[in-house]
Amino acid sequence: MSRHVDLLRLYREFQLEPGASVDDLKRAYRRHVSLVHPDRLVAKDPISQHLANERLQLLTTLYEAGMQFHRQHGRLPGAAAERSEAHTEAHAEARVSAPLNAPSARPSHRRWWLLLMVATALCGYWLLSDQPEAELVSTPAPVRAVTTVGAKAHSAYDGIQRGMPKTVVTEILGAPISMDQDRWYYGPSWLRFEDGRLVEWYSSPLRRLRISRLPGEWHKPAAAGD
Repeated sequence: MSRHVDLLRLYREFQLEPGASVDDLKRAYRRHVSLVHPDRLVAKDPISQHLANERLQLLTTLYEAGMQFHRQHGRLPGAAAERSEAHTEAHAEARVSAPLNAPSARPSHRRWWLLLMVATALCGYWLLSDQPEAELVSTPAPVRAVTTVGAKAHSAYDGIQRGMPKTVVTEILGAPISMDQDRWYYGPSWLRFEDGRLVEWYSSPLRRLRISRLPGEWHKPAAAGD
């Protein structure tokens, strides 16, 4: 499963730092699932229930992929693998037993280059996530894995406007991370609805919302439905 999932996205969805332990992942998974589980969801309209189910499926897929990676490699993706004590002791004995005039073996830099590439990819991923139009789902690229989970449809709108229905907002911003009655949350940013229409929002610098540059309120197009 993990080869078809962007494991770098796991850190952002569960709000984990690189180097987090598997216990941190388990606690983050339980905390996020509790916010969108159908049995505890406050909002009961069909759209909110559908979005909550999609969010729950995404969290479960990322969690299972991370746990599978941990079972195979003994660590979460991006964390440095620890050297065993046996390897350390053997390396120390080799250094002691080596002749004083013997040329020292050159250390292998392959492992350090690999760690540097992973750290660079993580930093780039977090920086891109702060951009206003950053996609929640990875697109095909030579150095990044592709995921088909929770893909966001292309939108004909340049951003959200007051008066938009929930279906159009979802088309632009994707599914919210969590929801509570008339509010949708995208990390520290949020939106508020009245009678199913968007009335206000807050766009945090840490997770900017995609906001329309057109003035006034949204009006239903003549040939398009809500």
